[in-house]
Amino acid sequence: MNFKSFIKKKMPVSFIVKRQRWKTLCLLKHEGKREFRRFSRAYAAPACSDQVQMESLLTFFVHQIEKGFSFDTYQYGRGRGALRNIADLSARLIEADAQWRDKSIYKDMVLALGEYCRRHVAANQDIAFVTELFDETTKLDIVAASKKEYPSIQLSLSSKVDNATVPFKELVERRHAVRAYSKKPVARVELEKAIEMSLRTPSVCNRQPARVRIFTDQQLISKALKVQGGFGGYDTPPALLLVTADLRAFMGANEHNEGYVDGGLFGMSLLYSLETCGLAACPLNTMFSEEADEQTRSMLAVPDNEVFIMYIAVGHFRETSKICRSQRFGIDRVLMN
Repeated sequence: MNFKSFIKKKMPVSFIVKRQRWKTLCLLKHEGKREFRRFSRAYAAPACSDQVQMESLLTFFVHQIEKGFSFDTYQYGRGRGALRNIADLSARLIEADAQWRDKSIYKDMVLALGEYCRRHVAANQDIAFVTELFDETTKLDIVAASKKEYPSIQLSLSSKVDNATVPFKELVERRHAVRAYSKKPVARVELEKAIEMSLRTPSVCNRQPARVRIFTDQQLISKALKVQGGFGGYDTPPALLLVTADLRAFMGANEHNEGYVDGGLFGMSLLYSLETCGLAACPLNTMFSEEADEQTRSMLAVPDNEVFIMYIAVGHFRETSKICRSQRFGIDRVLMN
């Protein structure tokens, strides 16, 4: 036995445990700083100059315009801040890439802005505040798009009756985020069925950290979504699920982000399970500020050892539902080799 092993054998167990904990916390601090530096270099800040960053911001603001098309009652004049940001980013992207107008992101932007203008013109609303934001070529593209039928998506209840039996590929294609629901209450047993279907979701070393809470009290849901801040303009959903991950399932600094991975996997399984069960759903982010985090934990009795993954608003499909177009990238954008 060498000297180092001899010393370790003689040390009290409590000292070894404390030393291991200290090493873990030091490593966690180091990893936190390293991730901070990586994120701070890469994230899409308002004044960013990288093309992917600018395209990400543009997609975010175009989605705000698209969401307006899914409201039961269209809100004229809505989204002026988003329009200004879209115009600024579009101009910067044209300078950065001479071929940018040929890209699908530009074409999706023009389609959304064309529909925005078409709706306003049809209602005798002034659109000067839109057209004056863009250069002549983009303006002409928007006007041309406004004269075409917008490829919006409207779901029907009848298209969902065979959700439990269709092939997975078809289920994936027909699942959309739905934000407006029928008045029919959602029974807890329906939600439990979908949650149970999701239990086979993989997790690191099968430790299964995902946790789900069901809320059906309309007043409580309304308060929670007001803090969340991303469901404005829609009626309170009949049910709200909160997916979290229990940090007690993890063992070291190298796993400090694993809860978000395993929780995200579970959340996606749950969304597919809800679709299979014939329930409409919409995932909502829970990347809270410190204040919103504390308010939500207090309101919904979420302990400090759990991290927020997502909300899922749930309800029954209406006879017809308007949804955001939310065009997806092609495989050429995602596949990196």
